[in-house]
Amino acid sequence: AEAARRCRMVLHPDGDDRDLRHVYPDRVRLGGPGVFAGDWAWAPNDAGEMRIPVGFVGTLIDTWNGWAVFCCARDVAEAIVADQHNHRDRFRRHLTAEGIPEADLDRRVDESLGRMWFDGDVIVVDDTRVQNDPDAIDHIPPAFDGQYVVMGWCWTWIAVHPYDCDRIAGTIPDPATTDTSSGSSRRHHPGPERI
Repeated sequence: AEAARRCRMVLHPDGDDRDLRHVYPDRVRLGGPGVFAGDWAWAPNDAGEMRIPVGFVGTLIDTWNGWAVFCCARDVAEAIVADQHNHRDRFRRHLTAEGIPEADLDRRVDESLGRMWFDGDVIVVDDTRVQNDPDAIDHIPPAFDGQYVVMGWCWTWIAVHPYDCDRIAGTIPDPATTDTSSGSSRRHHPGPERI
């Protein structure tokens, strides 16, 4: 039993041996916690295994066309923005390896992956080149409770198994602190604001 406990600690996304069954994808419910990633996030690791480089802890607040919509704390929102930067950097390296001229790299990356950044407490998402629309700039402010809904109702998020993630941004709550019986006021977050 002790060997199994120590293995769980080594393999556990948070480095402890807590039971995470309450955030397994088949157990995530509206108003409850989960670990989320984009359906695009799966990538082979050095051993060729399909993994998710980073999962994001949040609360499921809605579904949209079968996709998850979740809210998250500021640190998790910052990790999502950083992950978008990483995707853009990887794509830029890929294009460079393909021989795309330096002068075309920014345009090609911007046409495939939007820019994201924080302006104070507001996340700015510039998809003007992705959508070929000069008005495709979204502003995602924190809701009244300080939570962010990052590209909810826009991106194809899914609940993922925490053990499929190499890293998890945010703190997975203990099952004892998880109450999904009453739902959540977070279900009524507005989507991104377009200006």
